[in-house]
Amino acid sequence: MIRINSLPQIEKLDKKPIDGVYEKKFDFCEKNYNHKCMGHYKSISKQNGFHVCPYGFTSFVTEINGKSTTYTSIGVKGNFERKLLRKNKNKKDDKRLFSEGEVRKIIDWESNVDANFNAKTNILRDYDKSVKVVSQKKEVLDDTLHELRKLNNILKKQAFSLKTELEKENFEFPEILMRSKNISSTTQLVSARLNAYDFTLNPEIVETNPPSRISLYRKFEKARYCLEVVTKELGINITFQGTSRALNNCYEIIDVLPFILFENAIKFSYKKSQIFCEFTESDGKLEKIIVKNRALIPKERDLKELKKKHIRSKNIEDIAGSGKGLYIASLICDYHNIDLEIKTEFTGTVEGKDLGNFIVILNVSEATID
Repeated sequence: MIRINSLPQIEKLDKKPIDGVYEKKFDFCEKNYNHKCMGHYKSISKQNGFHVCPYGFTSFVTEINGKSTTYTSIGVKGNFERKLLRKNKNKKDDKRLFSEGEVRKIIDWESNVDANFNAKTNILRDYDKSVKVVSQKKEVLDDTLHELRKLNNILKKQAFSLKTELEKENFEFPEILMRSKNISSTTQLVSARLNAYDFTLNPEIVETNPPSRISLYRKFEKARYCLEVVTKELGINITFQGTSRALNNCYEIIDVLPFILFENAIKFSYKKSQIFCEFTESDGKLEKIIVKNRALIPKERDLKELKKKHIRSKNIEDIAGSGKGLYIASLICDYHNIDLEIKTEFTGTVEGKDLGNFIVILNVSEATID
């Protein structure tokens, strides 16, 4: 336990008194600590109260937190030997006479400071332990995810090779060909999720690799293809409207964006309705990408909140989700100066909930990387 002593104090019998932060010991005690002094402190160690030492100074014994503590080398009115004190006091000693009440108040204050300090120390110690445990668990998780990435990359290469070979040989078993495509698509989905996880923990990771010129249309087309594993099973179509050959400067993390928007639309699509993805170009430059699906829609006033972490519309609380999809999408857009806008079109109500079109608009015309 940490102790803060305001007044001179005996810590060990065979050691001279230590100075207090408020009052220092007499110079005599510094230079003349001896067996007579040790005998005095030993004799009073269990006798709480004020005492006079063999050389005329005041000693005070009290119990703090269950432990006997001896203060000494001070002057307390009515508890010192005047002649001895005058004789043994050095001219350099800058000392004052305390009353008994003042001494008790100083020690009470000191005890409160100690208690608060040690309580905070214990809290910090517990916090450090918790941080260490979390750090160890995160290290295990990071190592596991690292191995998962390696295995997924191997699987991705093998699945792609298998799909390519089967397509090249005009394979006669379409079901097996479809399965190989599904495996290849699934590995792409795993990669997208792992990249989204990394980005959520450390958004600055996007800048570790330089941007490159890519086709956003192709990125969305790839995501649609990979998600056929999910959409065919659910009976949902993702229909493209328009096309684009435009190229934009983007970081690698842009690959995750179409997956997030499509998966969000799939998850909340009302009764397996169709999903539309529209591309608008002007003078060879991509202007907008719009993803629209029929869904139970939030109130107009809640739309801006959907880009915040863990915020979800009350209309879809019964559908499992973390509320991080549009938050991550918004972060990715911010890194590319893409304005992500959310709109709704009300068409009616169902079971007391608003039904309509949920629309995500990516305004790409000003997209640049600073």
